[in-house]
Amino acid sequence: LSNSSRRHSWRMASAADIVSGLGQKVLELSQDKWMKLAISILIDIIGILTFLIPVIAEVLDVFWAPLSALLVFQLYGNTLLSGVALVEELLPFTDIFPTATVGWVLQYTAIGSKLGMKINPQPPMKPNPRFRQE
Repeated sequence: LSNSSRRHSWRMASAADIVSGLGQKVLELSQDKWMKLAISILIDIIGILTFLIPVIAEVLDVFWAPLSALLVFQLYGNTLLSGVALVEELLPFTDIFPTATVGWVLQYTAIGSKLGMKINPQPPMKPNPRFRQE
């Protein structure tokens, strides 16, 4: 491999390790329902903060949207909810909707059952072994 190829594969592996590590940390912390609520609120606050920055908000959303969707999936294991998080962050003027917190409400309160929208978590994603450094 050339020197530039090695550097490029190192950067890809590092970014993948960071995202994988972040998802694993979120998964560990989300075992407690109140910690899960705190993480959900933090995800929503970050989404709203990108809305408050007038010029670069939509550019930031392009980067934040997939990460937000991944974190919501790690928290709730629900593809529909993570898809809503992705679309909500990408569409203009929808950042104010607290998708992750709504997921918590649907999972832990009677509202989810009454609306017929109770979240039944699937197992979270496991890190991709192809990006692991050995």
